[in-house]
Amino acid sequence: MKSAHGLMDFCRDLSEATPSPGGGTAAAAAGAMGASLLVMVCGLTREKKKHQEHWRELADIQAELAGLRDSLLVLASKDAESYDMVVETARRRKSDPSAEAAKACDNAVREATEVPRRTAGASLKVLELAVRVAELGSRSATSDTGVGIRLAEVGVRGAAMNILINLKDSTDPKYVRAVGEELMARGEKATELMKQSLSILEGP
Repeated sequence: MKSAHGLMDFCRDLSEATPSPGGGTAAAAAGAMGASLLVMVCGLTREKKKHQEHWRELADIQAELAGLRDSLLVLASKDAESYDMVVETARRRKSDPSAEAAKACDNAVREATEVPRRTAGASLKVLELAVRVAELGSRSATSDTGVGIRLAEVGVRGAAMNILINLKDSTDPKYVRAVGEELMARGEKATELMKQSLSILEGP
């Protein structure tokens, strides 16, 4: 396994008794791994002549999934950075009661909400593309497709948990309401897409 060392380092970082990296980073990484597996399935399927009529479509899906994978990897790093900023500004606010310090803290909370929000959106897009991968993908890679789907769903659900935690510290009720409604809609959509794609894999 070429990347075992990097994965070991990542898991060790997650194991540290520090606030970050944490669940938000893990959620983005799960979404990225899900996209990666689906990229692999597209590539394997394109190598088979019996799927030749779908090669171009699979290439397009593969490229889009690769872009989502890369975006989610960036978000994994940004999640830890944004949470660290929340901790830093919250500490500063305790010793500095100024409006400027309060604003900096609010901005940090907003960014720490927006990062997992983007993670949820990207992971949901992976799930949307997964439906077609389930339809077109090689049957010999069914388990890979299935694991990719499950990981993408974790990306959505895990990010949602982090969004909810951060929303508790937001001072903007309109923002809290809008993001909360979006969260519910995305959760329902994720469940629907996962069921749809898995039922395709389990079919004849």
